[in-house]
Amino acid sequence: MNTKFALPLVAASSVLLAGCFDGDSDPAKTSVRVVHASSDAPAVNVRVNDETVVSGADYKQAAVLTPNAGTASIAVDGILPGGETATVIDADASLRFDTKYDVIAVGKVGDGSIEPLILTDDGTRDSPDSVRLRVAHLSPDAQSAVGGPVAVYLTAAGDPLPEEASFSFSFKQSVGPIEVPAGDYQVRVAIPGNSPTVVYDSGTLSLAAGSDLLVGAVDNTSPNTTPSGGDPALTGDNSPISLIAVTGTGDVLEFFDQAQKAGVRAVHNSADAPAVQVLVDDAVAEDNLAYGEVAPSAATNGYASIDVGTRNIKVAPAESTNPVNAAVIDADVDFAQASATTIVAVNTLAEIEPLVLNDNVRSIATQASLRVVHGAVEAGTVDVYLLPTAEGGATATVLNTEVNSPTLDDFEFKTNTGYLPVPEGDYVLFITDQSGNQLLKTGSVPLSAGGVYTAIARVAVDGELTPEGDQNIAFVTLMDDFVSSEPQ
Repeated sequence: MNTKFALPLVAASSVLLAGCFDGDSDPAKTSVRVVHASSDAPAVNVRVNDETVVSGADYKQAAVLTPNAGTASIAVDGILPGGETATVIDADASLRFDTKYDVIAVGKVGDGSIEPLILTDDGTRDSPDSVRLRVAHLSPDAQSAVGGPVAVYLTAAGDPLPEEASFSFSFKQSVGPIEVPAGDYQVRVAIPGNSPTVVYDSGTLSLAAGSDLLVGAVDNTSPNTTPSGGDPALTGDNSPISLIAVTGTGDVLEFFDQAQKAGVRAVHNSADAPAVQVLVDDAVAEDNLAYGEVAPSAATNGYASIDVGTRNIKVAPAESTNPVNAAVIDADVDFAQASATTIVAVNTLAEIEPLVLNDNVRSIATQASLRVVHGAVEAGTVDVYLLPTAEGGATATVLNTEVNSPTLDDFEFKTNTGYLPVPEGDYVLFITDQSGNQLLKTGSVPLSAGGVYTAIARVAVDGELTPEGDQNIAFVTLMDDFVSSEPQ
């Protein structure tokens, strides 16, 4: 095995491939299931005998490959910002026709601990109607949080925690196969001791007859799980893990701790609207949110917890004594378990409306993840330029539209870029109208590998100046990791 670059070892997507290659002349096929379980690794491509068989696979995705038995060349290419790739693995593997293989990327890219965990399985089972489980500890975050082995309890749903655990294991260890009758079960993971401390509780899981699952405990990268730059007072105590169950066909199901909720934050981005109240199911959650402000916090993991399901969100003037009847926004929003949502009040007061953004707080060690949101109705369609800061600082960076191409052209109101992979470095952000007139120029903005950044364009208010003392027509509300690295 030849590791050529410090990127993830292997990853795959359940929607990208599940098939044969190398031709069908040899009926002796084998099965290789690849799983991306490295929480800070970028997406990858997988090649077998120089043929790309998986493209753009991401965290918690899997696929089943069926190469011919015998020797196969397996290579994994990490996808870098700009679309370039770097070969992570270039190896020859000897594969038996009577054995199934799981190749799992575990560990972290950021600390150099990433490596392959390879499991083999002969597929034998005592009963075709049983539930067959193999279980692997794939979470370095849980290992760090617990500091040693964890105890796993598999019981009938609703049963009290028994005195003895079903098994215990540490990071990168696995157990199984375990066969149990079909039915409703509950999985609890605990810190061992005289009084075990449960750190994960699945609630009821219905396991169907004939199931054959690889179950992995992976890092929970949902909002408010760890204080990754966020306000500690806002950071929740969610379980450090979730469980993924990988089927024989490469489908992946994820199960969060039953107590985990969703995360939500609100942004006031309507320039002519007064300060507002924000209500959730008619209860006031924020009583005085001014233009350009974020609640509860703009920082990474600065979300308020909210119950899963459809919740009613209202926005009313802060001075209103009856905000339910005075609401200028009244919308039902769906919140999935462990999701992160930002609700932005946009447009003019006369046409104010909610812009709902689905957030991703996962840190990727090989890139800065930058999202730009067009929230300024007054600016119309714009072009956005993200340029490296010139030597001598941001003041030396001058936009030349004849030389520089837009990073985003014809960028319309209420659209967003998604999370763009950007190389680490210092940048200046420009926004122009369709005639090339400059609406915004930021100072020099540092973007760090592993950082997650959101910038929401808005109209500048009177007296609002750039770091250099200039007056912009447009401005940006900075969120996530920008909060600790604002322009200088």
